[in-house]
Amino acid sequence: MRWLCMALMLVGLMVSNAQKLPGEESPNLVVPEDTVFLLPYFLGNGETGVYFAYSRDGLKFDWLNDGKVVMPAPKWENESLTRDPSIIYHAGEFHMVWTTSWASRSIGYAHSKDLKDWSEPLKIDVWGKRTDVSNTWAPEIHWDPEQHEYLILWSSTVAEELDDSDGSEDGHGHDHRSYAIRTTHFKEFTEPELFFSPQDPEMSVIDPVIAHDNRGTEAREDDRWVMAIKNEMSVDKGGKNLRLVFSNQMQEPYDTKLGPPIVGAGTDIVDTMGEGPSLFKLNGLWYLYWDAPDSDYSYCLATSPDLVEWTNRTGEMSLPAEQMRHGTVLPVPADRLPHLD
Repeated sequence: MRWLCMALMLVGLMVSNAQKLPGEESPNLVVPEDTVFLLPYFLGNGETGVYFAYSRDGLKFDWLNDGKVVMPAPKWENESLTRDPSIIYHAGEFHMVWTTSWASRSIGYAHSKDLKDWSEPLKIDVWGKRTDVSNTWAPEIHWDPEQHEYLILWSSTVAEELDDSDGSEDGHGHDHRSYAIRTTHFKEFTEPELFFSPQDPEMSVIDPVIAHDNRGTEAREDDRWVMAIKNEMSVDKGGKNLRLVFSNQMQEPYDTKLGPPIVGAGTDIVDTMGEGPSLFKLNGLWYLYWDAPDSDYSYCLATSPDLVEWTNRTGEMSLPAEQMRHGTVLPVPADRLPHLD
């Protein structure tokens, strides 16, 4: 079986998000020839492992590895899932983190140079001796070019927040905030710190992911960082959608008041629960991918020139499997995937 080959027989099996919305004018997606979109994802509850898909245009995704598991789930007691895989490519290597269980205190980590052969998975106990933690969900890994370190964000409910009677708990009995650890070599990690907690009003939030915005200028002082995050409150409280907040530096405080909903429940773009965002800017256009598990779509996409006006591209997408769940779409150099040529 060829490794990571294009599945030529996918045509009859392809799941397509068929229609284009009436009156919608979609700008062309201009993708450099040397760039490929990589989508790690999981199926079911994440019990089988991590799968990969790829796209050359950001819309039509095909399987890698003929749709078979690329990295099997590790056999850790009570923490054997591979949910919410997040990958970055830095310094010639891919680094991946994931959720290990619904009630975990740990996250999983592995690395690879070729997306085929992965290191022995490492279970990172991010909470150490702290015992008042309910869960550790959807870690997202980033590289900080200023601090020269890896930043890993995730969402957790801790007893102090859950029991403070401020009305910010969600409909599932959680009250999530965003936390972070840092590392330079994945052997030692900083203590977990509160990274983001929305105010005015307080609310449960999950799935934070950060992207750099040069704002179209060469002046570094114009740069900013943008975080996409899910409002985890119930729909009747304005939640189950994705929002943006901003900061002048990657690890400096972000605006504590969430921006308006841009996709998901209560919006004009896939008006149902949205979660698991991936956000990046390519050739002056912002791409926002997300998971909408209660919709007719396996995965969704909206694009924007300015992070304000968004165009729904979901109807133009095609995917190789139904219900591909929460991963992280990212552009990577095509020469890192030579098997696609």
